[in-house]
Amino acid sequence: MAYSVPTLLLSSMEQNNKPQEEDRLGALTDDILLSILGSVDLATAARTSALSTRWRSLPWLLPELNLHVRDFLPVPCPDYPLAAALRIFFYSKIPAQHINQAMASLTRAARSFLRTKHSRTVTKMSLEIYLVGNYSHDIGPLVRDAIDNGTVRELDLTIADDKDFRCKRADMLQKARVVDGFFSTYPNVLPCLTRLHLYNLRFAKGDMLHRTLFDCCKQLQHLSLDHCDAGDGSVWQIDAPSSGLRVLELRYSYLKRLEVLCLPKLELLRWEVWLHNETPLHFGSVPCLKELFLLCGADIDHPGFSLSQLLDGATDIHTLTLNFQGEKVISYYFSIYCLMCF
Repeated sequence: MAYSVPTLLLSSMEQNNKPQEEDRLGALTDDILLSILGSVDLATAARTSALSTRWRSLPWLLPELNLHVRDFLPVPCPDYPLAAALRIFFYSKIPAQHINQAMASLTRAARSFLRTKHSRTVTKMSLEIYLVGNYSHDIGPLVRDAIDNGTVRELDLTIADDKDFRCKRADMLQKARVVDGFFSTYPNVLPCLTRLHLYNLRFAKGDMLHRTLFDCCKQLQHLSLDHCDAGDGSVWQIDAPSSGLRVLELRYSYLKRLEVLCLPKLELLRWEVWLHNETPLHFGSVPCLKELFLLCGADIDHPGFSLSQLLDGATDIHTLTLNFQGEKVISYYFSIYCLMCF
């Protein structure tokens, strides 16, 4: 019979009150117990400190720290979507009161885990937050200090939003100012980022987007932008020869075109839904690009575009996924020189 990790932990807590019975978890080494704790959310891991004197310090010895706002919600949300494209709707449906309560609990947990004397070096921290109220002023210094003192070396950051992609342009501009203000106030966060996921941002200038994401994020390997751009019909040019970015994901974008002039380490590019009727991509130097995923529901207003022209400059792709959501492809010949029409 298979048991979930939380069930096993609960069983251990029950057996802790029955000293005559065998405590199977208690017989395990600390390394194995830390591996078990690393597979559950941080709130559950913290509660195990009540098991015994031995367990009291274990959660604070985890080498990876996952502080996700969804794990601190007053009402559990088991329907967190595995599909990244659906998460914008997940975050937007959480009531404002629950967001505030979760952020307050997350802040207390962050303070406890990042400032406790039991802490050792955390090789990686995954942080999922809302920048609402004054919580950025509480979380920011904790993360800044943890990076400065070497507690955190790599940061996976998701800045969620309480609106979906139908939010107003003014809201996007305001959100971009808030995010830019957060990074400006705590500049040491950017060089530590290895993964970044942003929602509903409209940067006033395209060069601000480039400066924030490429000039400052020296360790960034995975970038996901949901409903982010620099204005309707804007062209975003990426020229970052020193970037280590390997994965770039765009969703629900009003960009007119993405021009990847130079991303030498890029291996995967995924673009789901572009809202302009032109060839969405142009490649320059992308010598490591192996996978390209394009998804967009075509309508009668979409003109055809040449796939060979789109892929010019990306000569080493081995996995090409095209999904036009059931619309007929008029002309099709399976090679990078084919002509694709909606």
